[in-house]
Amino acid sequence: MSRKDSNKKTFRTIVILLLVLLIAFVGVLVYVIMKDKGMVGSSAHIAESASEWDDGIDNDGEIEGRILVPGYSGAKMKSGDKILKLRIGNPKENTCYLQATLKLADGTVLYESDLIEPGKGFEEVELKQTLAVGEYEAYVHYQGYSMEETPEMLNSCDSAFILKVTE
Repeated sequence: MSRKDSNKKTFRTIVILLLVLLIAFVGVLVYVIMKDKGMVGSSAHIAESASEWDDGIDNDGEIEGRILVPGYSGAKMKSGDKILKLRIGNPKENTCYLQATLKLADGTVLYESDLIEPGKGFEEVELKQTLAVGEYEAYVHYQGYSMEETPEMLNSCDSAFILKVTE
């Protein structure tokens, strides 16, 4: 094989590798954009196990265009338990679905709901893991979704609290 043929083969190999890398980069970029827009990785299932739920707050009627989310003053549970008594739900005044994700401040996901309809929710949730004794900075991330056939992401909100785990 001549030097000229060898150079052509090397050039062709480099071009093919660059094309493969470009295709992989574009694929990752498309995935990230779709994920940010809620088109992949989000739950499109309605939380069938959610029951009638009342946030206990009297509405003054001035919520048009807003999304209401529950607030928390704190929560308590015993070490080794996986059930946390924490009221997670979607106030009946909302005109959108809510998805709730319970996280620790370090990003650990303890619970994630399906889409919750307005006026539905849970009095307690089952965590993905147990926690050691201590106090944890935690929050429920509420992500709003339109109530269309293919729900689109709306605004989101975090509701922070201290989770106390006792013996």
